Amino acid sequence: MRGRIYYFTGTGNSMRAARVISGRLKDTEIVSMRSDPKDYPATDCDIVGFIYPVYHWTMPAPAAAFVEGLDINPDAYVFVIAMPSFICGFACERLAEILKKKNVSIDYGNVVYSVANYAIVYPPFPPAKLRVPKTEKKLKRIANEIARLEKKEYPRESKFIKRRRERVMNPYLELQKYADNPFTISEECISCGLCSRVCPCKNIELVDGTPTFLHHCANCMACVVSCPKRAIGYEITKGDRKLLEASNSKTFLVKVMGLPRKRKLYMNPYITAKDLIKDNE
Repeated sequence: MRGRIYYFTGTGNSMRAARVISGRLKDTEIVSMRSDPKDYPATDCDIVGFIYPVYHWTMPAPAAAFVEGLDINPDAYVFVIAMPSFICGFACERLAEILKKKNVSIDYGNVVYSVANYAIVYPPFPPAKLRVPKTEKKLKRIANEIARLEKKEYPRESKFIKRRRERVMNPYLELQKYADNPFTISEECISCGLCSRVCPCKNIELVDGTPTFLHHCANCMACVVSCPKRAIGYEITKGDRKLLEASNSKTFLVKVMGLPRKRKLYMNPYITAKDLIKDNE
C-alpha cells in the first residue's frame, strides 16, 4: 500500500510525528505542506495522513490552504493528527470541512499534545523533558493503530471551547496580517539567511543582508528558535505599531507580546534547523 503524509511544522513537532508514523508504514513518503500541493497529489495513494500543530485553537491557515489545493484519492484511508499544547479546538473539524468538499472522509483522528512554543507570549511549557517522552510513546501507539488501518473518530470541539474560541481566538486570527510587524533584527544578525530558509510560509527574505518580513506570517516561531545568534526579537513598542493599533479589548494579549532576551526557546529535540532547511528545499 502506498502512503503519503503531509505535515506543517515550525519547530519540528509535526515533522517528528510524520517521521515516526511513516517509519511504521511501508512505502510511505512524508511531504511538507510548504510545498506546492500540485507537485505532490495523493490521487494514487492508499493511505493519506495530515499532521499539523494547532494555532489559535484551529488548523494553521497555511496548512488549510495546502489541503484546499490538494487532489486526493477519495477511497484512501485518511488520518489526521493534531498537535496542540493543550486545546485542540476546531483543528480536526476544519480539515474535515475541507476534505468533505473533495468527497473525502477522515477514517482516523487523534490528538498528540506537545510543548507549547509560542515564544512571543510565554516560555515553553510543560518542560520538554516531561512532555516529549509522553509524546513519543503516544506517537508509537498511534503509528501501530494506523498501520492496522484502525478506525477512530477525530476529536471534535466542545460547545464551551467553541464559544471561547469565537470570543477569544477569532480576533487574533483577524490580526494575523499584522503579526510579523513587531519582529526586530538586532546588530548581532550575521545575514546567514537561516530564518528565511526555515520559514514554512516563505515569509522572510534578505534585503541587503537584513531579514525582511513579508506579512503572511503564521507565528510558528521557526525563525526565532533557529537563529544562531538570537538576533530576532519581538517588540511592539519599537516596531511597526499597526498590530497594537488594530487590537482592542478582545485581544488583550497583544499588549504583553514580546521576546525577552533571556526567554527559553524550544525546538523538538529530534529535529534540527538543518532538518527544517531540508524541509523547505
